[in-house]
Amino acid sequence: MDSHCLPIVALITGANSGLGYAIACRLIVEFFAPKADGYPASPDSASLTVCLATRSTQKAQSAIAGINAFLASRLPQSARSRLELAHVIIDLSSPKSIIAAAVELRSKYRRIHYVFCNAAVVPFVRIDWPMAARQMVTNFIEALTVPRYKVQGVGWLTEIHSRESHAKEPLPELGAAFAANVFGHYYLLHEIMETLHASAIAPDAPSRIIWVGSIESDPLTFDIDDIQGIKSAQPYESSKTLTDILVLGSYLPEVQEYLRSYTTIPSRGESSPPAYTIPPIFLITHPGIVSTTIVAIPWWQTYAKVAGFWLCRAFGSPWHCIDPFIGANAPVWLALSPNVDLIKGRKWGSACLWGDGETVLETQVDSDVAAYSAQLWSQMETLRTFWKTRLESLR
Repeated sequence: MDSHCLPIVALITGANSGLGYAIACRLIVEFFAPKADGYPASPDSASLTVCLATRSTQKAQSAIAGINAFLASRLPQSARSRLELAHVIIDLSSPKSIIAAAVELRSKYRRIHYVFCNAAVVPFVRIDWPMAARQMVTNFIEALTVPRYKVQGVGWLTEIHSRESHAKEPLPELGAAFAANVFGHYYLLHEIMETLHASAIAPDAPSRIIWVGSIESDPLTFDIDDIQGIKSAQPYESSKTLTDILVLGSYLPEVQEYLRSYTTIPSRGESSPPAYTIPPIFLITHPGIVSTTIVAIPWWQTYAKVAGFWLCRAFGSPWHCIDPFIGANAPVWLALSPNVDLIKGRKWGSACLWGDGETVLETQVDSDVAAYSAQLWSQMETLRTFWKTRLESLR
């Protein structure tokens, strides 16, 4: 089949609710009905497949029903007829589940053009109320942008680690936030790498891997000797800082050896990978501050949080998008923008200015990317090859 006749395929992790669900809705709307000052209009013959990666079939089916209802008033039937909504079941904290999902994805799709690495967890325990009060009084906007009063679990490991701790050979530690937020995606991408390579014979744009980072990234939470954040009191922020370094470091010369190893198409059985292809590129974004259920808190705290977000926006904060659909602006922009060479190698965030509407702004990264990138990529590749070898030995 001619590659130009294939549908554009997007894979979104954590797509059943919150930001991932909003990314799916926004991507579809802007693919078929782009803004006048936005992206080039898709050809009338173009079709789009959006694959939702979720932890259960029930969640996926509920999300698909919701997306269809949302689109009923947003897109004409002619556009909806060129859309396919699909799903794949995956638990990003389980290497076994990742392998199974990768097999399914490789069998379904010859090419995946966009992957939104969105799924994430926060190992939330409680709120430190005295700290919250001090930060609110000292800097109200900062307190509702980069809260320092979220008490998180230290040393939390993945559930799969706990279930298999009785095995004869002890499993290596796999931090819960690190696995779900970073390593699960990293491992999955390599396992579907053949679908992420563009043909060099019939030149096509490279696939785009859009990593969803956070405005809460903080180099003080990251330790290169503890990349999984197992010892960290802020494992979520550590994982998001790692994501910044991983993505932005992928463009540095000292990382290219590890990047080639990672993006090489694996040999599978007797088939040989194509000789000339174009590997995917990494992009990094964040949604600003949006109201989701990633942290479970009582209803009254949710209302107070949202009210606080509106106050922050009123007082000039550009980052309080509040609505996940607005938060999805930067991730979708990175996927659809024709100017990828101008935007790669930088971090972009969704923003919303009072009176001026939504926009995308470049975001400063405080981490020393050059100092840590090569060591981080080396450790990530070592961990990936370890798990691959281990899982193959269990077959």
